[in-house]
Amino acid sequence: MELKEVLEAIDYIKKYKTETTRIEVKKAFGGFPTCYDTFSSFSNKYGGIIIFGIDEDKDFEITGVYDMNELQKKISSLCKDSMEPIIRPDILPLEYEGKQILAVKVNEMPQNKKPCYYKPKGLRGGSYTRIGDSDSLMTDYEIYALQSYKDHIFEDIRPNKRASLDDLNKELLEEYINKVKMEKPHFAKNDYNKCLKLSGITDISEDNIYPTLASILIFGEYPQSFYPQLFIACAVIPGIELGDVGHLGERFLDNKRIEGTIEEMLEGTMNFLQRNMKTSVIINSDGRRTDRTEYPMEALREAIANALIHRDYSIQTENAYISVYMYSDRIEIINPGALYGTNRIEKLGTATTMEARNTTIIRILEEKGSVIENRHSGIPTMIREMKNYGLPKPEFYEERDSFKVIFRNTNVVQSGQVSGQVSGQVSGQVLKYQKLVLEYCEMPKSAVEIKDYLKINSRRYVREKIIKPLVDSGLLNYTNKDHINASNQKYVRNQEGGKIKK
Repeated sequence: MELKEVLEAIDYIKKYKTETTRIEVKKAFGGFPTCYDTFSSFSNKYGGIIIFGIDEDKDFEITGVYDMNELQKKISSLCKDSMEPIIRPDILPLEYEGKQILAVKVNEMPQNKKPCYYKPKGLRGGSYTRIGDSDSLMTDYEIYALQSYKDHIFEDIRPNKRASLDDLNKELLEEYINKVKMEKPHFAKNDYNKCLKLSGITDISEDNIYPTLASILIFGEYPQSFYPQLFIACAVIPGIELGDVGHLGERFLDNKRIEGTIEEMLEGTMNFLQRNMKTSVIINSDGRRTDRTEYPMEALREAIANALIHRDYSIQTENAYISVYMYSDRIEIINPGALYGTNRIEKLGTATTMEARNTTIIRILEEKGSVIENRHSGIPTMIREMKNYGLPKPEFYEERDSFKVIFRNTNVVQSGQVSGQVSGQVSGQVLKYQKLVLEYCEMPKSAVEIKDYLKINSRRYVREKIIKPLVDSGLLNYTNKDHINASNQKYVRNQEGGKIKK
């Protein structure tokens, strides 16, 4: 840790009066403060710097530490004796504004060693994660996800002891095995039952043969008889957020539960989306007619396939279904489970190798030649197709127990077709709000503060219709650019100037 890094962190919190995902301050003038939760959360998330000697309750005043030597001993003891695994922090004493303060850098723990927890409180009571500027106890799901990764547990080969081979489609199964045998000579030397075992289709437990979760989801006659919640819930919302109603008071313009195998759910969802999507007729220069859907179907297909293939199928999320919401200005796809292992939002769509959660599902679908055609090309395809349509890049959001993809239709927003309002009224009102926000954000303000200032009830409307366009146009800046979705995110006007175009 370099002095420059610490000084930049101090300058940031003094300027914006807030901690961040990677910066925490602790007052330590009267003694050793409680800090095991921050050491745990930084180790389990992205790492960070803890600065002892700054009092958040006194407007981030530099108050100094009670005893520099004693404080360092306490920190070293905490990290060595009370944390599991042991934390090896980088400690830097320094003087700032005539006061002694102590900076401690905590690195992110290797993924296969998480979770890092405070031993006196145990694994479930002492494991924390960083959410915005606060330390939050890990949920059972978050702990299980880390432990299963560390223990190399693959949920898609978990045997289902309530099922038998009679619950699988024998014709599809034999067609798959024969196809693989033709392509893999060494595999073909085995008998049928051995091929099923080698493919991850069956597993043996107590001398009994059971189908795996992967085989039921791919070859099952009716997978939902064993996994009732493993379906896709599709709904068309008559507005821009859940709860909006149509002219007749209806909450959904269309609503359907899509069941079946992975392939059947993919096709059923695509049919639902196309049925509820506007289609334009384009006449080419040679007079040929082309139908153009509101959103690129290929991009949506990749997103739905990814949700089905990469969702978390563990017992912790087995009762959670995939949701697909069509709003008047966007489509949201939400699937259970956070990103797997070392995968990160910023890696999506890059050349970086991504870890796979459901390796058996992926392999079988690849060998079948369905759903998955070109591995690793899904997100680049989404980005390319949205660009070809003149639409924004898809947005990716990771929550604590879910992953969301958003496809926005700016053509709808620009034409004012939101919540059934008139074009001129919508664009004119949004323009008025945006001007007010730029005046208000001379100093950093949160989305909640902006919402309250504008006296608008919907935080989502403020974020998506007012704040995001200002950020995209460079008129408004994030204060936490490293993590734009942080819960403590604030927005500040671009001091270099710029005006809203009418």
